[in-house]
Amino acid sequence: MLADDGNLARIERRILGALLALLTIFGTAVVGYRIIGGDRYGWIDALYMSVIMLTTTGTKEVVPTETAASQIFTMVILVVGATAALYTLSMLTAFVVEGDITQGFRRRRMRKAIEGMTGHVIVCGAGQTGSTVLRELVRTQRPCVVIEANEAQLEAVDVEFASIPFLHGDCSDDETLLHAGIARAGGVVICTDDDKTALVTTVLAKQLNPAVRVTARATTEKAINRLKQAGADGVVAPAQIGGMRLVSEMVRPTVVGFLDTMLRDTNRNLRIEEVTVLSGSGLEGRTVGSLPLHEQGSGLLLLAIKEASGDYAFNPPADAVVRAGSTLIVMGDPTSVQALRAR
Repeated sequence: MLADDGNLARIERRILGALLALLTIFGTAVVGYRIIGGDRYGWIDALYMSVIMLTTTGTKEVVPTETAASQIFTMVILVVGATAALYTLSMLTAFVVEGDITQGFRRRRMRKAIEGMTGHVIVCGAGQTGSTVLRELVRTQRPCVVIEANEAQLEAVDVEFASIPFLHGDCSDDETLLHAGIARAGGVVICTDDDKTALVTTVLAKQLNPAVRVTARATTEKAINRLKQAGADGVVAPAQIGGMRLVSEMVRPTVVGFLDTMLRDTNRNLRIEEVTVLSGSGLEGRTVGSLPLHEQGSGLLLLAIKEASGDYAFNPPADAVVRAGSTLIVMGDPTSVQALRAR
């Protein structure tokens, strides 16, 4: 997409240059025929002569071109004007064929949308793993941007997630990350199946925005340690997750079934989410029993509280006090969670 934008911009500059040249020639022709016509012919006559000469329509001349000077002027206008018109037409054709007007404008809208984002999630890689990540981000109402180098996968993303802006480029390139708004992003999810790409992307993301949260996919045990050393806040190994899922299906099938139902229920769209309590917020200093977990029928379920020290209080009692810096772990629908975050 970045390369396409560059080509499109170059074509647009050429079109503007060609149009400017054409307008200059037209203006010169109008002034020239006004001078040639003298007092007997006005500006409308000069404008008419300029139009029929530049369009080569061949209709009757209004301003006489009987002198050698006027004939030379007319020949120059015809040759130069026709050349400029053909060049402009070729640039417009290139804009339609190479630039694809609709896609060009759409890419601009996406770029402007990305420029207006803050706290969004950048998803690097739109394969199977990346698509799953995108679905969850969409369901939980989180703004996101996609970076993908494979055009076929990008087209698939464009079909399924038409509202998500995307970049066609390499996520391990700092320029691509900057275009994705890494400086304003809240998180980066690296879904590529290449550990080296994930490692480079992690390092670049942390350099460009030290506060951004980076989670990465790893294919080997060695890659897990390297990614953590590079600054990744979370590393997921599909093989380990798959093994845990398999054994869970064997020893705790009801729990697995409940979690699957919770994630796939399109009517309720329940999720286990976290809400950080900031200093000065309406939740600070309140007891668990007085928290607005059931206002307006939201029905949020408080599962645990993570204290600022890192300790967890599972199923906290009603008289437990919520302090600034602690994180509430709740289960509910995304709308109710967002409402609690707003409090």
